[in-house]
Amino acid sequence: MASIDDSPSEQWLPAGQKLIFTLVPDITITSAYRFVVQVEENGTEIAKLYLTPNPNEVAYFDLSQVVNGRVEVDSFKYGTTSTIHSFNNKVFTKSNEGIKKYVVKVGHFDGSSETLAEDVSQNYYLLDGYVQISAGYDPLFEDYYGELATSKFWLTDREPVNNVIEVTAGIEDTGVFAFINTDDTGSQVEQIILTAYDSDGVEDGTANYTLGTPSGAQSPGAAAATYWYGTLIYAYLYPASYTPLTTILNNVTGGWAYYELKPATAIGDQRGNIIRVYNKCRYTKNEAVQLAWANTVGGWDYLRFNGKKQKTVTREEKTYRKIVGDYNAAFFAFAPSAREIKPYQLEAKERYQLNGILTIEELTLMQYCMRSKNVMARIDGLWVPVTISTNSMQIEEETVSKVFVTSFEVELAQVIRC
Repeated sequence: MASIDDSPSEQWLPAGQKLIFTLVPDITITSAYRFVVQVEENGTEIAKLYLTPNPNEVAYFDLSQVVNGRVEVDSFKYGTTSTIHSFNNKVFTKSNEGIKKYVVKVGHFDGSSETLAEDVSQNYYLLDGYVQISAGYDPLFEDYYGELATSKFWLTDREPVNNVIEVTAGIEDTGVFAFINTDDTGSQVEQIILTAYDSDGVEDGTANYTLGTPSGAQSPGAAAATYWYGTLIYAYLYPASYTPLTTILNNVTGGWAYYELKPATAIGDQRGNIIRVYNKCRYTKNEAVQLAWANTVGGWDYLRFNGKKQKTVTREEKTYRKIVGDYNAAFFAFAPSAREIKPYQLEAKERYQLNGILTIEELTLMQYCMRSKNVMARIDGLWVPVTISTNSMQIEEETVSKVFVTSFEVELAQVIRC
């Protein structure tokens, strides 16, 4: 016999952390004894391992070693191949592969035969994210559940101040705010309440977005064990992501200054931090560039660069030498314009230098972009995948305004065919 003596305490977690299961035998063991560990992903077995007990007759299994690279934040809208960052005709969408269900089963091998699944773990729902060792063993994720007004709730690396998460965006910006929502976590969020304000801080426009199938989300009461993919939800509540929101903002008298997003119960009680989106207009005629990256908690974060971008095109070419002239002709000749060196492979790359003025909070957020393996950019109105070209940021502090003039380079993660 074998059983799971200890395991991660919470069910919803980032995959990139130590996910330790302590395995113990329930019988007297011999040197031939092995723990048999099976791992299921979304109901399908993906791994079967045999672990030898240590001198204390226990074994430790780290689930993160099996799931590494198998969970990635959603890049597409649910059930489509359209980028998740672009305009949507519903206010919410569910996850495709951004969250997966895992079960760990343990049995034993006695030297001649094996007995499987003598103990089975609870379901674990893992997101694309990671936790540093400095956070300690078995760190809690409950701050992202919609139970209290003081819960962070939103899957972002932005830090709240007085239970408010501040974001800047222009009227043409698109993007999503991600969150987990299911009764199984104790979440009580049933709607997102939007309130728009003018430059004097006066309320001028509201909307209530109920979580459910008509709005593109999953009802919080849906069984997570069966509909786990719907427990991760993306809200299209950047200014240009959802037409009804854009209309509200455009109708604010004198122009909108900011709007707030409040996670709430059915009767309007707050159950998570408020997101406050400030209007960040372009200060030049330049087309702003929006940068997006997969953050550490299973969602997307964004920054806007208003400065003039600089585009650099480079080329890589392989050539061969071609003999000029026709040696089979009656008379040998060649044209003065005959090509002797000819390319047989030519590719180009596009690199962009993004320039802007960032606050200290935005600059701090950039460190997570530097660490991300999944970065995208909205360049000239089109969302494209990019890689980070520089290993450091060039920053010049302006002593008067306490903001930072920032330059950042990215490269298009697509080969330019020639």
